[in-house]
Amino acid sequence: MNTSSAAPQYSEHIIPSAGTQIVLSVWEPEKPQAVIVFIPATMVHPLFYETLLADFAENGFAVVGVHPVGHGKSPRGVKRYTLRSIVQNARDAVSFSQHRYALPIIAMGSSQGGIAAAALAAEDTRLAAAFPHNAMLSELPESVGVSRFPKWFRHIYRPIKGAFRLLARIIPDAGLPLGFYLDRSRISRNPELWNAISRDPLFLNKYSLHFLASLFTTVFPGLTDGSIRCPVYLISDIGDELFTPAYTQLVFDRLRAPHKELIKLDLGGHMLMAEQPNGVCAALVPKMCEALGLAQITSTVN
Repeated sequence: MNTSSAAPQYSEHIIPSAGTQIVLSVWEPEKPQAVIVFIPATMVHPLFYETLLADFAENGFAVVGVHPVGHGKSPRGVKRYTLRSIVQNARDAVSFSQHRYALPIIAMGSSQGGIAAAALAAEDTRLAAAFPHNAMLSELPESVGVSRFPKWFRHIYRPIKGAFRLLARIIPDAGLPLGFYLDRSRISRNPELWNAISRDPLFLNKYSLHFLASLFTTVFPGLTDGSIRCPVYLISDIGDELFTPAYTQLVFDRLRAPHKELIKLDLGGHMLMAEQPNGVCAALVPKMCEALGLAQITSTVN
């Protein structure tokens, strides 16, 4: 969450992706050691995390922030997209990064972006590591606990997903606000964050039922069948009320990767990447360097 009035230290690039175009915001140090492809959370965009992403760049990582289809600065003309569309956006950002830098690439995302980053790791062998903040296995009935719906819905999880699919076919373009399926108080109780979101002209106010159905019904079998070829560092905060530590442990136990590690932070809850960027950077930079076998060197942003 950028609250600074300083001039932005990033450049913007437009690339084709998922049948349309998307925008990438790129932070570039003078001599990057590696690249982070960053996928933002529900309804926001990478500039929402500008302080964190600039900090990563100051520590020697080029950062390619993805404005997913229909989000942020990307064109808003496409109304029907899915979770797989966002994963494709991230895959195309990896291609951009590979061509531009020829350096090791890390996939990272927060919340919904973490789900996409983990899914990308399951399907893209070009990644050197994945650092998803949160991940979800939609096939688990316990996943209903991420939503605002009652936890006992897990006992009727399959019929609920079937109803979602049916409604998405009947009224695919019905727009639903964030509060329809997520409890805002479990996301953050910080009024300053919600005020910043309300003033953000790039924030999306609604998701289509078509998209929400994809979010809760798309399965990425590669997460659990051994398809992942890179180390996975799953990030969790002990105060996260949305992706709770218990649910995150459940997902982590089922992930299959050459190496996996659960990074447990204590930085205040679900929105730590926006609300506590310095703490997140301090915790993750050594881990990213360790994952890639790099010396930890600070570099100046152009």
